[in-house]
Amino acid sequence: MIASLRRLLTEDTGATLVEFALVSPVVFLVLIASLDFARALNAYVTITSASREAAHYAVLHPAADDAAIRSFVSTRIVPLDPAALVTVTAPYTPSTDDRWDAAALSPGIVTVTVSYRWDAATWVVGQFFSAVSGSRTFAASSAMEAMR
Repeated sequence: MIASLRRLLTEDTGATLVEFALVSPVVFLVLIASLDFARALNAYVTITSASREAAHYAVLHPAADDAAIRSFVSTRIVPLDPAALVTVTAPYTPSTDDRWDAAALSPGIVTVTVSYRWDAATWVVGQFFSAVSGSRTFAASSAMEAMR
């Protein structure tokens, strides 16, 4: 009996399995969290690019309202869900320079702001972005000069 107990204490045949069981959850968590961070970065870059393209669209189409610009933005955020767009606004700020005639085209600034609600896939990344709900709203704003 004592010999078999001594043999069990000195044998290391299951050590690799125990080490793998201890390390694998941490490795999987780091892998999934890094993929989730990559999703967040992709969403932010896509929203920023969409706001620039929407500002350009608003300059080229001066009669476009917020609904038309929102539908344009929804076609530009292709990898993302268009239903998660929170706001798309494009106010036009006319120039206050009195040298411009009221009948002539005057310069102004079109600012397009795009907001998108992004949800984390993991609890860890969700807690990093928002401690309460696990969701984050990304917003990007772009401004271009327009003649109207």
